Amino acid sequence: MAANPLMEPLSGPGYVKIGPFLSVNDGKTPMTELSLMHTDVRLSKNNGTFAPKNEITVPAHDAGGWYNVILDGSDLQQGYSGHLLISVSVAGALPVWRKFSVDVPAAAP
Repeated sequence: MAANPLMEPLSGPGYVKIGPFLSVNDGKTPMTELSLMHTDVRLSKNNGTFAPKNEITVPAHDAGGWYNVILDGSDLQQGYSGHLLISVSVAGALPVWRKFSVDVPAAAP
C-alpha cells in the first residue's frame, strides 16, 4: 500500500489517540470530561459502513481534549491491510475523526 501523508500507519491492536474534542459552543475549548462510550467510537474499514468498535473499554481522557481509544484483535484482525477511519460524535463536542493506513501482519504459520 502506498504511503499517504494524510493517514497515519497502524500495525495492529493497541491504543490510539483521538481528538482534540472541542466545545460545540466556541470551537476552541477542550472537552476534558466527556462521557464517551465504546459504542460512540465508530470504525469504517476500506470505506465500508461504519460500525461500533468491538473492544469494550471506554475512551479515557489524556490531556487537552485528547482521548485514548483501545482497539483489539476483533477490531483489527490478523492479515488485515487497508484503510481505517475512526469517527466519534458526542453531545457537546464537535465531531472528531482520524484516518489510518493499516497493515496487520498475518499469523505465523
